[in-house]
Amino acid sequence: MTTADDSSASAKTAPARAAPAGAAPANEEIRRRMDSWLGAVRAGDIDAIMSHYTKDVVAFDAVLQLQFKGLDAYRKHWQACLDMCPGPMIFQDAETDIQASGDLAVVRGLIRCGTESATGEEQAGWMRMTATYRKTGEGWRIAHEHFSAPFDMRSCKAIFDLTPEGGPAVRAIPSDMNSVTPHLVCADAARAIEFYKQAFGAVQESRMDTPQGKVAHACLRIGNAAVFLADEFPEWGSVGPNALKGTPVTVHLYVDNADKVQAAAIAAGAKEIMAVQDMFWGDRYGQVQDPYGHRWSIATHTRNLTQAEIEEGAKQMMGGNCPGDQAQA
Repeated sequence: MTTADDSSASAKTAPARAAPAGAAPANEEIRRRMDSWLGAVRAGDIDAIMSHYTKDVVAFDAVLQLQFKGLDAYRKHWQACLDMCPGPMIFQDAETDIQASGDLAVVRGLIRCGTESATGEEQAGWMRMTATYRKTGEGWRIAHEHFSAPFDMRSCKAIFDLTPEGGPAVRAIPSDMNSVTPHLVCADAARAIEFYKQAFGAVQESRMDTPQGKVAHACLRIGNAAVFLADEFPEWGSVGPNALKGTPVTVHLYVDNADKVQAAAIAAGAKEIMAVQDMFWGDRYGQVQDPYGHRWSIATHTRNLTQAEIEEGAKQMMGGNCPGDQAQA
């Protein structure tokens, strides 16, 4: 499961806990089964983990697929999760509530999931968990399991630094930002903003102008990513690609329809550098240069290929003309 750093909890293992006084025997048995399940995950024992599920389990995990149907499918997913966490496993519950009636029980709570790095740093985050237990001839087993995490609606990124008590007041990396963000310098940034709106569907989230009317800073959002930009300020050594007579940088943009977006960019005033075409790595891909000198590659992923298939495709391409030769001519 995807995780993030969280230093709020130091326990790596959770001791077995007795059910509240007066709880029904079913609740006590399910609590013991939960402790066994938690221990199996911390031990990385795939056989022990899967022994806690029914054969017809249906699971909604927070990663990779919308759902997993059946024990075999869920076992493969659990194994993939264990493989992603090679260090000591962190897997503990909190605020767990068990409600049992007859042969069914509903359990909800919070799960802290992650691993410990080679340097001893904990990399874990809290998630929400709901499980339906069914009483079988072999005892209580999980028939349905659901893990989820809150997400930021602007960046579509999951938020893993929340704790049962709340979240951090200030995040080192804001939840709506990525670790790397393009920061473009454009002559006439105000007009550039309008170009990016027309070409790429950009949305202006913030803007700060100087008293002289130049754009000191603006934040646009293209898709789920932020793009910063500002006017040229030669007195501070900040100029755009046109003033530099070129750029060694290309901003890569994944979109749903590369042909449509590239056509819109050209209609808005961009120059085509490479026509959109099918590429050996599985993308439909093209390039443009905007009126402010910045280059953009525009792509839609169309085929999932193995590394061997990609390498063979590259050999075939290298044996002929470069895909951009015709557009550059």
